[in-house]
Amino acid sequence: MKSLYKVFGKFWDGVKVGDDKLHATQVLPEGIKEITDIPYKNSGSIYHLLDVYYPEDVKGKLPVIVDIHGGGWMYATKDLNKIYCQYLAKRGFVVFNLSYRLVPEVTVPEQLRDVAEALVKINELMDVYPCDRNNVMLTGDSAGGQLASFTAAISRSEYLREQFDTVNHGMDFSCLTLTSPVAFMNEGLPMGFYCRMMWGEKGMRRSMKRFMNIDELLNETESFPPTFLVTSSGDFMALKQTRKLYKLMLMKGVYAKLLDFPKFEGKDLPHVFGVLEPYSKAGTVYIDRMCEFFREHKR
Repeated sequence: MKSLYKVFGKFWDGVKVGDDKLHATQVLPEGIKEITDIPYKNSGSIYHLLDVYYPEDVKGKLPVIVDIHGGGWMYATKDLNKIYCQYLAKRGFVVFNLSYRLVPEVTVPEQLRDVAEALVKINELMDVYPCDRNNVMLTGDSAGGQLASFTAAISRSEYLREQFDTVNHGMDFSCLTLTSPVAFMNEGLPMGFYCRMMWGEKGMRRSMKRFMNIDELLNETESFPPTFLVTSSGDFMALKQTRKLYKLMLMKGVYAKLLDFPKFEGKDLPHVFGVLEPYSKAGTVYIDRMCEFFREHKR
């Protein structure tokens, strides 16, 4: 198992090189107040930190977005999504951007515990920053989409909190945006093999195995927030997963919308394109539709 983690680690090292090159060419939007590296757990770990962004000229309270970055559960911190989150803040939101510990140091259930503890801290910070705590959207892309979808389900089920051993963070989400979420982790090859590794050897031998797919979690909840799903024709990693999740949500009676991009200006849009380049034409359409969905469910 350790040798396989090393192989996949090298893959993500290569992804980081590409992401770093992209970030070097990007410019942060102007007029955004940022407070960085707030500890949500007194561990001293860089993975237990979060950032807050909001417009400098804010008047009154703003709706809130909490974002969970992707990276295959093995790669990145909140900094991967910093530019994306600041572009969201530019639209008139308070945005919380969090890190979590990575595989193989931890497993997916432990990452979900990190997210829950970050949400406890965010709940406390709602009164420190200009937040409308009644209007909170949880977002996540790729692996972050899995963590976001599972977090939303766990937050509405005491039974699931017991199974995953997570704290009750006390936050209620008015809606979700899941961008290319990998929410069915116990699938066939090759994706299923990789995803099952993220749960660790002990997780594979325990009853937690049945909770690796989102449908099992939805069976344990009486309700689930309205959900906006996004994928694209070039989304090699999660196109089928996103479409499958959309159909499942409709079958379960969850209010869901799917933004499934075909070719855009003659080109296939890659995995999580709107997170990688939120300022692009396609990224702008993506954010416009996300904001529209959030407004539809404002309380």
